[in-house]
Amino acid sequence: MDAMLNSAPLLVLILVADFAITSLHSYQEWKGAGAPLWRNFGAIVGLDVSDWWGFRIFTVFLTLGLFAIGFVGVLGPLGPRASAAALGALIGARLSDTLVSHVLLHGVGYRPNPGLSSTPLYVLEALFIAWAFQARLAADPHLAKLGFASGVLSFVLVLPLLSLVRWVKPDRRRPAWVRWQPIPSWASTNLSTA
Repeated sequence: MDAMLNSAPLLVLILVADFAITSLHSYQEWKGAGAPLWRNFGAIVGLDVSDWWGFRIFTVFLTLGLFAIGFVGVLGPLGPRASAAALGALIGARLSDTLVSHVLLHGVGYRPNPGLSSTPLYVLEALFIAWAFQARLAADPHLAKLGFASGVLSFVLVLPLLSLVRWVKPDRRRPAWVRWQPIPSWASTNLSTA
């Protein structure tokens, strides 16, 4: 596979697939059943995340960030070290988002979970990237591991950071979502720009 990865058309095809998977997942999290993902996360910790901030952070910023990581990792325009770090971050982000943000929360009773249905694509992509780009990852294993850790942490820290915001912004506090119950009505109402 390593020799094939010298083919620009193949790398562009891999990047297009990466962008498509990111786009599908982001769209599902935004337009998902019940409420967009930022409202689900806010409800879990008891924080009314405004749609203005939620859309910008969870849909726009996160999507563009994943595009950038995929671009740097797959095409390698910044060199092999940056590519190894970005590929590690992409693998870590895909697996962490799947496990922490979706599978675990769904499993403990926070349902519906927008984006859950596209997480198998995340896992398949992470496995493919690890296999197809193993030479790039092995070229700088230290940076690949640091990238992986940063990708994992970026999703592990979401709920703790929202809990911190809840503590700092008492005017946005709401009753937390009770597991195995419907999402609170305050979190599932029509989108606003509050």
